[in-house]
Amino acid sequence: MIDAMKVFRLTALAALVLSVGCGSPTSSEPATLTEAIDSLAEQYAQVGAMVGVVRGSETLVLSYGTKRVGANDPPDRHSTFEIGSITKTFTTMLLAQQILEGALEPDETVQPYLPGDRVTLPTREGEEITFLQLATHRTGLPKQVQDSDYPRPPGFDPLNHYAAYTTDHIYDYLTNYVALVFTPGSDWLYSNTGVGLLGHVLGLIDGTSYETLVTREVFDVMGMESSSLFLTDAQLANLALGHSSSRAVTPNYTANDIYQGAGFIKTSLDDMLVYLQAHLGLIATPLNDALEYTRAPRFPVEYWGDSGLDWYTKQLDDGQVVTYKGGRTSGYGAYMGLNEAAQTGTIVLTNHSVAGRAMEFGEAVLKAAARH
Repeated sequence: MIDAMKVFRLTALAALVLSVGCGSPTSSEPATLTEAIDSLAEQYAQVGAMVGVVRGSETLVLSYGTKRVGANDPPDRHSTFEIGSITKTFTTMLLAQQILEGALEPDETVQPYLPGDRVTLPTREGEEITFLQLATHRTGLPKQVQDSDYPRPPGFDPLNHYAAYTTDHIYDYLTNYVALVFTPGSDWLYSNTGVGLLGHVLGLIDGTSYETLVTREVFDVMGMESSSLFLTDAQLANLALGHSSSRAVTPNYTANDIYQGAGFIKTSLDDMLVYLQAHLGLIATPLNDALEYTRAPRFPVEYWGDSGLDWYTKQLDDGQVVTYKGGRTSGYGAYMGLNEAAQTGTIVLTNHSVAGRAMEFGEAVLKAAARH
């Protein structure tokens, strides 16, 4: 199976690598999809970017800019980027796999799977937090520990602001500091803490850790050889350095187990194309049913669209119905979107962090793909 996936990647009908400025954008509609994305990149790729588009059996790969401001070192399909909250879709897929195998029920409460002598999850109106609520941001947990008056731990870094929190810190926070914003299941509030907790609990159930679980059950199974939670020597050798909105180099994100499932995967465009192709059903993996389970819409969220397990489905202004997820860290932006009906999808990875920019770039690429 893995060899077949590698062959698929290597034999895609169109694999082009271009740099910023190769296209010749004009006031009229560009003649080709490549030229259209070139034009978009001039607007959105302020440091460096990799763009991948899948349309059925065809794959287009485009490179823009540089891996570091001031250098002439373009990224390639194997360069390492952070994908931020797209990590959450890997975490919810692990939950989906457990549900489909009958090991967990979606409406089971989470507390019994935690060490009761160390942590007590908050409740409201007698309602306890369930696994499905963690995966769909319906717990009432605030977005992040920094939003509370919980003391900042020693070594806290605002550019790597989860790294200093240990499991004991978050157990203390959940037990003694958190008041749920609403009764679990009654509303929606995006929570990094909630999905981080989900990954942590799944690792506990496995008897290992989130890092071990996602590596064994996803990266290894899907042949995502350039994906990890912590930078390897090989990744460092081809790292697209992260840059803040002011284009200053930023540290790479790290976290202890309690937050890893929320946003800490490092990966390449090549690996993310495998993930996209699997979501589109273009390659067969043992995880295809779990992937489909995570995407299925369950309830509407204002502006975001219909929520699945941390996937969102909405209609773009050109009429396309797309399922998508974005991610952002202190130095990177990322977007993955797919139009299942058209068997089309895109990955955008940037090493420049500006709120909303990778999302806008990705949606613009999907619109261009529909026109060309």
